[in-house]
Amino acid sequence: MRTFAAELAGDHPAIDLLVNNAGVVLLGPRRTSADGFELHLATNMLGHFVLTGLLLGNLAAAREARVVSLSSITHKNAHLDLNDLMFEHDYRAATAYGRSKLATTIFGIELDRRLRAAGTPIVSALAHPGLTRTNLTPRAWEHRGRFGRLIASAGLLATQPVAHGALPQLHAATEPGVRGGQFFGPSGLWETRGRVTEARLSQEAADPAVGTRLWAAAADLTGVNYL
Repeated sequence: MRTFAAELAGDHPAIDLLVNNAGVVLLGPRRTSADGFELHLATNMLGHFVLTGLLLGNLAAAREARVVSLSSITHKNAHLDLNDLMFEHDYRAATAYGRSKLATTIFGIELDRRLRAAGTPIVSALAHPGLTRTNLTPRAWEHRGRFGRLIASAGLLATQPVAHGALPQLHAATEPGVRGGQFFGPSGLWETRGRVTEARLSQEAADPAVGTRLWAAAADLTGVNYL
């Protein structure tokens, strides 16, 4: 993240749009990043936290910059254990993924609070794709061999095409008049598919106290602090 941010900032003094889109879902054993962070949290949230902070000056140099963070409907059923962010105890992969997406969502909302408090016009918005037919699901089940491939194939039948799943994110990134803190997703069948509409945050994702604690933890873990 640091290397990429330094190169990008050097090439682009003003950045109009940052889409925090990196995502991983791994349903096998617990894995960690090179920094020793649980890999879901490292990829889906901590990397975004660092990159946004390191590029904040470049975003501020643009006239109407936006940061869009990619959430998931799985955040609605997740609970963040702030005393075990790295999920070292009783690890469950699907739960770890949901927690990481909840963390991403909390980050996007807390970023909006802090940007507003700082008086900067940068907009922090969020989006989720519903259930979308990407390569993440098949790869997540690779560790289960033939049975995993069967489960992944069956699951893909319930998903919408990537072009449809990308629409909430594109809306958040490009639609005129998007406000900080807005959250977009599909409108149909429990937000799994359909046209773009405003999505609902879970109570935990919208809790300012949780946002403050997660922000402090992310700054401590990464050594990057801002706002």
